[in-house]
Amino acid sequence: MQQDKVVKMSKSEIHQLEKTRKTLLANLFAKQLISIKGNTYWEEVVCLGFNPQMVQLEAVVSIKRTYGYTGGLCSDGSTEYVRFFVDWGDGNGFQDIGLTSFKAFDISEAPPGPQHPLKYMVYLPLDEKKYRKCCDTVVIPKVRAVLSWNHIPSLNPAILPPFGNRIDADIQIQPKKTIECLFIADLIAKNSDLIENIDINAPIPVLKPKPVPWTKLAAEYRKAKVPEHRMVYDVVYPMIKGGKSLSLASLQMDISLIEKLDVNIEKIADILSEKKTNTTFEELVCVGLNTASDILGAVIHLKKPSGYSGNLCRTGSKEHVAFWADWDNNGSFDSYLGTTDVEVHDIAGMPADGLYYSVMLPANFSKHIKDCKNPNIIRIRAVLSWAIPPSITDPNDLNYWGNRIDVVVQIRPGKQGTGLMDLIYDVGNVPIDNISPVTFLAIPSTGVLDPANCSQPAMDRPFGGMVRIGGRIYNTGASGTVRYQVQHAPHGTGNWLPITNSVTFELMHPNPFDPNYPKETKTEISSDGWIPYDEDPTAVPPILERTSLLAKWNTGSLEGTYDLRLAYTKDYPITSLSVIHYSDMVTIILDNTNYTVSPTPNAIVDTAYNLDLVIDGGDCHSYEKETSFQGHLRALDKYFWKWVLELQPTTHTHGTQANPQCRSYSSLAEQGDANALWSLDTSNLDKCGYTLTLWAYDRTIVNSNGAIVHWNKKAVGFSVV
Repeated sequence: MQQDKVVKMSKSEIHQLEKTRKTLLANLFAKQLISIKGNTYWEEVVCLGFNPQMVQLEAVVSIKRTYGYTGGLCSDGSTEYVRFFVDWGDGNGFQDIGLTSFKAFDISEAPPGPQHPLKYMVYLPLDEKKYRKCCDTVVIPKVRAVLSWNHIPSLNPAILPPFGNRIDADIQIQPKKTIECLFIADLIAKNSDLIENIDINAPIPVLKPKPVPWTKLAAEYRKAKVPEHRMVYDVVYPMIKGGKSLSLASLQMDISLIEKLDVNIEKIADILSEKKTNTTFEELVCVGLNTASDILGAVIHLKKPSGYSGNLCRTGSKEHVAFWADWDNNGSFDSYLGTTDVEVHDIAGMPADGLYYSVMLPANFSKHIKDCKNPNIIRIRAVLSWAIPPSITDPNDLNYWGNRIDVVVQIRPGKQGTGLMDLIYDVGNVPIDNISPVTFLAIPSTGVLDPANCSQPAMDRPFGGMVRIGGRIYNTGASGTVRYQVQHAPHGTGNWLPITNSVTFELMHPNPFDPNYPKETKTEISSDGWIPYDEDPTAVPPILERTSLLAKWNTGSLEGTYDLRLAYTKDYPITSLSVIHYSDMVTIILDNTNYTVSPTPNAIVDTAYNLDLVIDGGDCHSYEKETSFQGHLRALDKYFWKWVLELQPTTHTHGTQANPQCRSYSSLAEQGDANALWSLDTSNLDKCGYTLTLWAYDRTIVNSNGAIVHWNKKAVGFSVV
């Protein structure tokens, strides 16, 4: 994992840095801050990983100081933003895939205890379906996380913010499982008459990879220098841990396989009996808590290309992580929170720095909530174990392959309660505290907007398409005891309607002895909009939805300001006597309108559409070198973000750009340009044919993905002679 180097500072340098941090808060674009980049004195993103099965990116941020975050837990604090990028290795470099954030606060070290550094976790889904290959081809993109304090990171992945840093990691995405892959694997004859009647892109209903025979693994692993005590670990080690006499007879059904391997069982037993852990193949490198949603996360570093029980076409093995809490901070870690895992495989061509995987586990902290005047800082322990789940009764018990990490986290403030309680965490994958209660737009801008800044990120954002609503209902009892609706209404009307589409949940079963471990996928469909609440806080450990999903709202063509709330009850079916509870209201803005493009070549901009590009007098004309010409453009949208002019082919432009090349929004009120003038100097252009393309973007968060907006384009052509 690649990180920027941290520079040690003197007391005088720190004092000057504190002054600069205050200046940044007062004036986001203060000129004197240009020289400060990537300072990690206050905060630092320390690790980054991906869970292929959950399709989830995860990063952990370390908050290091007691001050410098603009206020305590009873204030608004400050915002730590993390923007994720991915490089698919296709020559396009790092591409923005979304932004997330959390709140940081001034939390003192009094009374003395394990206050800092505090570890916060953020996560974001990664849309990687179109990049999946069949299991015989490994896909390893590089991801980047950029942390920035109180300042939204640039869309340019190379730009470091004044306060924060960036980190890179190589990850592995899951293979696709379609009928096409059966042909590639020669599981179906390629000359079969059935081919023309088969949809090769259809998913395979059931295709569970087969375990690799031990004898085959042994031959491959010996070539790869995988130690013998790794190969037979899952059979031999449980007997050593159980205190049984280790003999060939005690191995029962595996005796014939063990004999075929021609391994030294006594030597293996001696190695595995040592009271130490081994991180040669995998290591737990960081742990954190997503405070707003009570979700724990950890990142695991895989270091070897083989030794994980098979490649992507086989079953592979599991990296298990158990989480423990130390509520009274006495070092006991006596509260088992659950175990989760990630599936790993032998990966040919693994990068030199290995691969980084992540796990997430939702937790129920409702019984440990304190008000904002009493910061709730606790220790969390995470225990990694390969192939064999770690103990669920002893936080100090470590298996041979793996390790443990203890960290300090902050539990969100709130009010305790034994009755039904609710909390909406996020809308459209944006935390509630990052949606303005004044403008109702997500990720509100701070400081001065700069229309000349082509890299200015989209802020002040409405939602469109599918809007995810995340949250939780507490103290519900067994699964199905409570029914709920997520309701919406035009702002201020009170005309509430339920979101009635079906919802598919991923329920995490954190007990390794549960037959549904580690997760159960469950789809709920309700004709009246009252959906069973499937979380079960009565289970030990509790069974909770993976990302606290409540509903997915397909907003269709809805426009304008809408209110959202959560309604829930234990009195179902609904009658006049049913007691229905309601959450606090959240107000957002919907925008489902894209740019409309004039379909004809025009001499002047077409006002019937909101996007058009013209060369004055018409396009497809020829121009002599050393001359210039001009045109006009139209890019209008209620939530305009920016337009960009792109001249192609760049192999003949020698850096020439239209003037101006781009423009971004300067206020919430403006809607773009109705008839903006642009010009182009042909002096440095080769004699060739060219296209000039207008790209226009709005600020809408589409389908709950901050990296997707409404956009459209139009091109004109000309030549230089």
